[in-house]
Amino acid sequence: MLLLFGWLKKKDRKQTAAFELYTAMVTQARQPDFYAKLGVPDTIEGRFDLILVHAFVLFRRLKTDDGDRDLAQHIFDVMFADLDQNMREMGIGDVGILKRIRKMSESYHGRIVAYEEGVQSGAAELAAALDRNLFADTDVTDEQLMAMVGYVNDALASLDKQAILELQNGAVHFPDVPAVAVTAPQ
Repeated sequence: MLLLFGWLKKKDRKQTAAFELYTAMVTQARQPDFYAKLGVPDTIEGRFDLILVHAFVLFRRLKTDDGDRDLAQHIFDVMFADLDQNMREMGIGDVGILKRIRKMSESYHGRIVAYEEGVQSGAAELAAALDRNLFADTDVTDEQLMAMVGYVNDALASLDKQAILELQNGAVHFPDVPAVAVTAPQ
């Protein structure tokens, strides 16, 4: 019986960590300077895409050799449960939610692949991936785009330095949003 309770305690701790890490991701993605200074569109889609950028950074760290893929899956589950709940609160019915969740899941996977290819290929490719996804249909300046590329690279480096135990305990540290002079796109 003790073994069973140990398993439940371990699962509960991982679920708690997943919720805390997801909350930290969303909190970081809600930083006003992403929208006011870096030009991320302050729309439902823009917010969703910025959460996906942070998910990419966090999941990339958790899927390393010394990471925790199980924790990454828990965070993914929390993220899509939260999206489901948000849509229900907006009055979207079950059929509509199913279609939207499927589309969001496809968007998530496509963006993760694009961002990974961008990181592997260099700043220009990452900038192109961010421009296509995060800044879709937005007039973003080169300065804002490159600041976002720098932020993603800084976030990846920051998480690479964080101990996996810290993440397993629900703590993640993202870098500050870069300071960029706001200029109106021409």
